[in-house]
Amino acid sequence: MGEIITYKSSPISKYCQMKFGDGDRILISVARSGIKIVKLKWAGLVPSETIFQISTADLFSDNYKFARGRLTERSFALDMLDVFKEIFLKLDSLNEVKEELNLIFVK
Repeated sequence: MGEIITYKSSPISKYCQMKFGDGDRILISVARSGIKIVKLKWAGLVPSETIFQISTADLFSDNYKFARGRLTERSFALDMLDVFKEIFLKLDSLNEVKEELNLIFVK
């Protein structure tokens, strides 16, 4: 199961750092421009690679209508940060996060 290390949701910033059973950590960052998920290293202090990134315009375009439906199936949260947090809390590893993102965003 995923574990929340830090969480902030305010009008100024929205992010959540999570740690998984395999020791990997990620940072979910939500901004007006889009959503970015990065793998962290060195106890969550340094970003190492981008796992997923999508602009707000793309996410809410017709091209990703199927993905929005899949997100809604997995979480009823209204805020995108909470949607991804709820989905990832059920997972045990970074590999499972990548697999879940593929299930949601790949046709």
